[in-house]
Amino acid sequence: MSMTQRWLLVTAVVFLIAGVVSAASETSKPEEEKSEQQAALMMAKLACSQKITNGLVTKDFEQIHRGATELGSICIATEWASHNDPVYAHHRMELRKQAQKLAKMAEEKNLDGATYSYMHSLNTCINCHEYCRDVLSIVDESKVNLKVVPIPNN
Repeated sequence: MSMTQRWLLVTAVVFLIAGVVSAASETSKPEEEKSEQQAALMMAKLACSQKITNGLVTKDFEQIHRGATELGSICIATEWASHNDPVYAHHRMELRKQAQKLAKMAEEKNLDGATYSYMHSLNTCINCHEYCRDVLSIVDESKVNLKVVPIPNN
């Protein structure tokens, strides 16, 4: 399977997961199922992040653009946990804005701008996770069994 085919497969899976989650009603699902879906979406966002990182280090603007566009689509297509907290909402919106800015920087072939936008998006992710874990306490770490596994690119 070629690298292009693998990326197309990853992209298709990301959009499939995002479509399933956006089409389903959040209020009618058991809590465990919601948690599993959010975990899958977080892994999809990590896959986008890996694609962007690879594009940045290889100066592949098409790959940066694809990763940023997919990340933006995930942000738009999903409604994360229904918290009305304004700080949480700010983090969600900020990640979406950074994905859009990153895609624009890739279109303009601006490596420095893309790098800065990506670093800002990573900072947003870290701050959001810290806020959710330490302030909102919406993550019970004893029940989280996620491991970040790099996606092979060969």
